[in-house]
Amino acid sequence: MATPAPGVESGTQEELRAIESARQAAVDSTPRPEWLNVLFALTVGVAFGFAVLRTPTGWTVGAVVFVVGLVGFLVIDTHLKRRTGGLLNVSGRNALRFFLMYAIIFVLGQIQPPISWQPWFAIAAGLSVAIAGYIYLRWDAADTAKKLATGDFESSDLMP
Repeated sequence: MATPAPGVESGTQEELRAIESARQAAVDSTPRPEWLNVLFALTVGVAFGFAVLRTPTGWTVGAVVFVVGLVGFLVIDTHLKRRTGGLLNVSGRNALRFFLMYAIIFVLGQIQPPISWQPWFAIAAGLSVAIAGYIYLRWDAADTAKKLATGDFESSDLMP
């Protein structure tokens, strides 16, 4: 078997680089728009802020904002979707990301501030949840993009 001349790459390495380049280009062109992540995180934050007011009106408004926002998000996300399918992410890192975001929601939901702190507590809690949600969405999207770009997943991880 002949060895390649110095400075000349084998066809296999060129093909691998072409595949990696095409995979990276596909991942770069198909992310969810950033404004959609911001809008969804803000919607969840506003809904949570209303809910921590701890009044029937606050709970109702929070639930309506959350449901309307979720339906709107699903419709817009489906309309703007540039990538079909997804990756099933069952790694410990994904569980840790979710736990950290949920811990913020849980802790803030358990605090019962004095009446004099409202509405400032609700605003701060809603903003905290929105920031945590946005960080979660960005972190998850970056991890998925990295896995897709590097091919670091099993065929069983692919979802339709």
